Parts: sequence; structure tokens; C-alpha cells
Amino acid sequence: MKFDFSKYFFSEETLKKPSVIFLIFTIFFSIWFVDFWRPWNPEKKQNGFSWDAAHYYSYLPYKFCNNNSFDFKDGYSSFLADGPSGKMPKTTYGMSILYAPAFALGYKIAYNQKSPLDGFSEPFATCNYWGGVFYVMLGLIFLRNFLKNFFNEIVTTITLIAVFFGTMLFYYTLCMNEMSHSYLFFLFTAFLNVTYKWHQEPKISRSVILGFLVGLISLIRPTEILIILFFIFWNVTSIADIKIKFKLFTANYLHIIIMALIAFLLWIPQFIFWKAHTGNFLYFSYPGEGFFWNDPQIINILFSYRKGWFTYTPVILLAFLGFFFIKKKFPVSKWVFISLTSLFVYILSCWWDWFFGGCFGARGFCQHIAFLAIPIAFFIDFVFFSQKKFILKPLLILVSTIFIVLCVCLNVGQTYQYTKNFIHFNAMNSKVYWENFRKFKTIDEDFYWKNLTSPDYGKLMSGEDRDQ
Repeated sequence: MKFDFSKYFFSEETLKKPSVIFLIFTIFFSIWFVDFWRPWNPEKKQNGFSWDAAHYYSYLPYKFCNNNSFDFKDGYSSFLADGPSGKMPKTTYGMSILYAPAFALGYKIAYNQKSPLDGFSEPFATCNYWGGVFYVMLGLIFLRNFLKNFFNEIVTTITLIAVFFGTMLFYYTLCMNEMSHSYLFFLFTAFLNVTYKWHQEPKISRSVILGFLVGLISLIRPTEILIILFFIFWNVTSIADIKIKFKLFTANYLHIIIMALIAFLLWIPQFIFWKAHTGNFLYFSYPGEGFFWNDPQIINILFSYRKGWFTYTPVILLAFLGFFFIKKKFPVSKWVFISLTSLFVYILSCWWDWFFGGCFGARGFCQHIAFLAIPIAFFIDFVFFSQKKFILKPLLILVSTIFIVLCVCLNVGQTYQYTKNFIHFNAMNSKVYWENFRKFKTIDEDFYWKNLTSPDYGKLMSGEDRDQ
């Protein structure tokens, strides 16, 4: 009996599509070049469980390896914060849900290999790393499936190339993927797909998934709850549509209640944890840190050499141009994209540490590429497939193609530079940036260390001299 491969996997015809070929290439690229990009070496007993990742991950070894204690061996507790009753993570437990499958596999491998079952040994670290890669690959598949509802194969493929190889997503997939950004990218793409399908036909199962996604996204980074605006304003492109949308929500009120209930249920374990460790169900775990709403560092967060979004990810300019090419028939208005992006820029620029510590580029925006891929696709669609004829169209096609290629080269090149310390993690300025531009082998160490501009975190935290 002949086995029907296409029934369970991709059909032969699907495998020939450019976007699918790109996804397969990306998977093999990630596997083949893992040791080239990963900043830590398992053979040297190194891992990625440090700084923010230690906070996100620590819930798992706390519960399953260390007898409900954050007093870990080998110094991992030093990354955690001081709470009312001892060391504890500053972050909520959302990331631990996504880490859990890799953690379970790592535990099994560590047990079989007789490695330490402390949650931090090599099997745990390696499985967790590959878990991050897996989530991004799944996110790219989700993004591809979403874009295919509105764009052709060529536009979808070019957009996927720009998204993965041209943005910070590349770094937070193959280098520091223990951070939250690659996981949020996956959740955002899943949210877009389910939102699209829910509006085609509301189902209880889809409402449950949406509630789970919203709850989990907010558990990882509470400010990302704003992604719910895509669901609220889906198919709202005029004032008249608001009444129609209100009627839709009213007719499906049970679905809305289920979403809210599922999202709230995900937060209950966090409330219980805070109560046990702080004495309060609600606890602000970032004492001394906060937002300066009257002093947003918008120019810095977009253009500075320290962490500017456009400086280190210029391909994102295509999204900002693409806002104005979003077609009226698309279910989300261009004004929703513009408003939501502007809101994220404002919120992130008001955080006391607007460049978010030691990292590559403006990492706070990394996950937003999941929805910004849509205006990028609209811009690409206009450039290459618009029926409008104008004199400079061939030139626009040439310039756009060169720009995307250069942005990919710049991003991959600067990712390599960052891993080799040609780009400093928080002290870059224009002088050092251009001195090291396109350098990959040798660096003037004396010039580099003398001319860096280290931030004054004391002043930043107090709100003084935020323009650093």
C-alpha cells in the first residue's frame, strides 16, 4: 500500500514553493551554523542562564530541581533580585511555560547521562537553546501562513528573508535565544493567525487559544498586552465598522468571557507565588525602576548609536513606509498599525533604561516584527507587483532590492561584530561605531576602550540625564 506523504506533511507541490524552500533553508542554516553563532560553549560548561534569562528560567529549577528554593549552586542565584523573603525572580513565570518542554527533555537526558539534575547542567542548556530555535522556526511558519492569505509567494518569501536575516530576530534566534523576544515573536504570529481565523468563524476552541495566548504574552512582558488591539480593531476600518464590531462581540459574548477567563487563570499561579514570597497577591518586582512618562527618549531609541532601532535595524524603515501602502480591504487599518507602533515606541522610550541594558540593538522591538512584517509585505507588494505604472518604477525596484540586500548583509555582519565585541553591549557611540564599521578581524583595542561612552545607571534610574 502506498503511503500518502502529503496527507501528513507538505505535499510535493508545496515543497517547491519559494517560501517553503526558504523555511527549510532557514532550519538547516540554524542547525549547521549553531556553534558559529551561539555565544556559549557547552563543552566549557557554559550556558545561557544569565541575567534576564536567569529570571525567566529560574521558576523551573526552583520547582522541580531545588526543593522550592532559589538558592542555586554555582552562582546562578546572583542574577536574581532580593525579595522580602530572599532571592526571587523579577519577572513573571510566563517564559517558564514555553521553556517547560525543553526543560523536561533536558531533565530526561541529564538523568540518562548521569549529569547533575540541577536544571543548569549541559543537557538543560542545550535543550533550552534548541527550544528557542524551534519556537522561532514555528513562528516563521505561522507568519508565512498568515501572509499567504493576502500576498503571493514572491512577496511572502522576500518578507520572510527581510524578517529573519534583516532584523534583530536573527540574533535572538541563533545567539541569545534564551531571552523572551524570540518566544514572543512566536506567540505574536500565532495570535495573528488565530485572530484571522476567529473572525472568519468564531469557535470556542479558537477563543480558548486566544485567551491562552493573550494571558501568556502578558505574563512574559505585561506591556505586550497591547497586541489585543489587533483583535479588537480587526475589520474596523471606519466609524460604521465600530458598531458592527460591537454587535459581533455582543453576539459572541460567551467567547469574550472565555478569552478573559483563560487569560486570568494563567495569572493565578503568579498571584499565589507572590503571596507566598512577599505576603501580597500583587507585587511590583522592579523596585526603584519605572517609567518617566514626561521624558520619552524617542529620538535616542530610534536613531542613537547606543541602541537606535533604525541604526541597527534599518530594514524596519520598510515597515514605516509600508504603513501608507496598506490596502483598504485589509482587515486592519493602517492607523491601527501606526497607532500601535507609536504607542510601543513611546512606552519603551519612557522606561528608565530606554536602551534595555546589555544587548544587541533595540531589543524591546524585536517581537514586534511579527506584525510589522505586514506593512513590509505591503511595501514589497507595491514595489514589485503594483499595477500602477510610473516613470521611476524600475528605479524603485532596483533601489528597494539593493536596500534589502544591504540590510541583510548589515544585520548579519553586525550580529557577528557584536558576538566578537566589535560592537559594545551598552556603550557605543558614533565615533566607535564608524571606526569599527565593516571590521571583522582586528580591532584597535586602545581606541575602542578609551572612546566608549558607558551609561550612568544611577542618573538614569533617578530620571536625571536620560539623554545618554
